[in-house]
Amino acid sequence: MTRETAADGFGGRVREEVKVAAAKPLTVYRVFWLFLIAGVAGDLIEVVFWLATRGELISRSSLVYGPFSLVWGLGAVLLTVAFHRMDDQGTARIVMTGAVLGGAYEYICSWVQEVLFGACFWDYRHLPFNLNGRVNLVFCIFWGVASLAWVRLAYPALCALIDRVPQRKGRRIVRVAALFLACSTALSAAALCRMDQRRRAVPASGKVSQFLDEAYPDSRLKSRYPNMGILDEIDW
Repeated sequence: MTRETAADGFGGRVREEVKVAAAKPLTVYRVFWLFLIAGVAGDLIEVVFWLATRGELISRSSLVYGPFSLVWGLGAVLLTVAFHRMDDQGTARIVMTGAVLGGAYEYICSWVQEVLFGACFWDYRHLPFNLNGRVNLVFCIFWGVASLAWVRLAYPALCALIDRVPQRKGRRIVRVAALFLACSTALSAAALCRMDQRRRAVPASGKVSQFLDEAYPDSRLKSRYPNMGILDEIDW
């Protein structure tokens, strides 16, 4: 057997493994793994992108603890549910559908952050073809291209990778990660809500509020979320 023949055989087995993994039904276990991987990868991608384009090493995490982007993680879940078993659809349809879904998703995320925390974590008003600064045409196109890459490449490959994790070990990892993310998300939301209350001169009304004031003052939160803008301080 030649080296080329062996390589072709190995490549064929890998392609078949990826194809079989991608065709399996969606489960909560698999979706959470995709959420977890995309959330961590998305945070790291944003950190590297910010460093490469602006020369600054800053936090891009959604949470006060852990390198994790909820926007990327939930975005991966959205794309998975929306495009599951759509790998046979045309490229144009996937890109257009992804652009619309991604734009709507990003707009809703921005609106929810403003309503809950009185702050915005991204602002596209400086870019052309933006809608209320929450989304713009360039990033909608990015969502479309990302959807195509997810359907054709990332999702099948990640499914095969997830299937290689022993079920018993994988479920332990999922339980620990889910507990950690739930606690970090709840704490992050509470700290940001309390920061919004301080901005509105709402005094601490109990031990929880006092703890949040002491453990997560504005200076610490602004350091964790350096790109966050307070609505009252933004010139709309």
